[in-house]
Amino acid sequence: MSGTVGGAPGSGAEGGPAAAPSADTARRSAAVSAVLTVLTCVVVLALGAAVGLVGSFGAGWLTRYWDAGALAQILAGAGLLVFLALLYGACRLVAWGSRRPSAALAFAVGYLATLVVLVVYVPGGDVVITGHLMHYGYLFGTMLVLVIAVVHSGLSRLPSPPPAR
Repeated sequence: MSGTVGGAPGSGAEGGPAAAPSADTARRSAAVSAVLTVLTCVVVLALGAAVGLVGSFGAGWLTRYWDAGALAQILAGAGLLVFLALLYGACRLVAWGSRRPSAALAFAVGYLATLVVLVVYVPGGDVVITGHLMHYGYLFGTMLVLVIAVVHSGLSRLPSPPPAR
């Protein structure tokens, strides 16, 4: 006797080879994963558009009391920096939560698409985002922050370099 019960080590309970996942199961799993990734990106795109809409209307408040003096201007600048930090964190959080950098890209595309729509010239003039210094800071700051967040969300997927000798 060999001393093992039910066959060779690593074999199934019936003595046959261990059950391996079939190719059909692997294909089905890959298809479900792809569908869930696309659905996640669609939801995150809509979330980015909603945050862009709310954030752009909120940017109008940065200049509301601009003429009140230096304190109001400093508070508006600080508010813009806090908003940009929160936007960076939100974009990174979306990528972390979905475990894919594509979700961060979808969030950024939704946000920037809303921003572009709100900046478009209308015959009555700009209503939401005007030609003010703080609004330019908001426009270019959000673009820069979202690009950096998308790039950083993908860097964690790269293999680490070999140790130096």
